[in-house]
Amino acid sequence: MLSAGEIGLRFHEDRWIVDEVSNQSTGYCPDPASWPAVATALERAGLDHLGRFTHEFVFRRCPACGEVSIVREDDFVCVFCDADLPTAWNVDPTDT
Repeated sequence: MLSAGEIGLRFHEDRWIVDEVSNQSTGYCPDPASWPAVATALERAGLDHLGRFTHEFVFRRCPACGEVSIVREDDFVCVFCDADLPTAWNVDPTDT
């Protein structure tokens, strides 16, 4: 599994640590379940982390209009056309 997003680092006690990390990437739109890939990369880089995304985003592609929406407050409805969104991640770039 792959992931993408944003990361904030902080210098603490003579070393860099991860202060914030999210899956906010509107190009790749990774699912929150991609956290293990991020944790592995951070650990390989020798960076301490909090063990989770500090900011999580849920992305879904609308099967009706094809647009990508951010799901807010567990409301799986397309912000563009009001159609129902799937509950499983479906923003695979190979499907576009």
